[in-house]
Amino acid sequence: MLEKIQSLCKTHKITLTQLERELGFGRGALYKWTKSFPTADNLQKVADFFKVSTDYLLGISPFTNAKEAGCSIRVAGMKLALDNPQNKELIWDAAKININSGFWFKDSTRKYIESLLKKEAFTDVEYYDLSLFVVWELILPPDFRENAPVVFVLWEQSITFYLDYWSIPKLTIEDEESKIFYKDGPDSINGDDERERYLAAERAEKQDALTGSYEPETIAAHHDGEEWTDEELAEIERFKEFVRSKKRDK
Repeated sequence: MLEKIQSLCKTHKITLTQLERELGFGRGALYKWTKSFPTADNLQKVADFFKVSTDYLLGISPFTNAKEAGCSIRVAGMKLALDNPQNKELIWDAAKININSGFWFKDSTRKYIESLLKKEAFTDVEYYDLSLFVVWELILPPDFRENAPVVFVLWEQSITFYLDYWSIPKLTIEDEESKIFYKDGPDSINGDDERERYLAAERAEKQDALTGSYEPETIAAHHDGEEWTDEELAEIERFKEFVRSKKRDK
């Protein structure tokens, strides 16, 4: 642990003595951590100072923080997934579904992804953007073993693969580098609610189809209480037809 702290000090151009002074530790306190375990509060103080996780300081995680973990795993995972023809087809299908949907992404985002689908090679930022566009949920293992699974949850599909988390390149992609833009921001509650309503309707339709009790509902029934323009309603209908066509093709 002391070696990690020394490395972080070097990166931030600060000495151990200066760090101890900044955090209100006694002189030589950090060297004592080689023989005795620090208190949770003191460990957290060091982590907060360098903006890293305590798991990183303890050697439990290879990533300095959650942002680095997300960026690194998304890029490495997308590279690995696209090397597999079957997984590549699933990713391309998921991308096309979102391109044809106007629910969450701005038109500029969808056009950008359309341009990526025509490329053969990608930059790290483009791999990252593609993952943001198609991966709805990133499921990580409880601990970062050398060869542990990661799951990309796509549109009604998922891809599971294995990564050596300790050896993949560590990346941090800042928000301004990405070209993925949501209509109301990436944390839009309205967007999440709308997506969940749509998925719930799709699940209900499938279940009813299995029992033979399915009867087509109107758009208003799916979006009760919401106000929609004629253009938005038409877009929803186009999106539904696109999804149904994908079902028929399976």
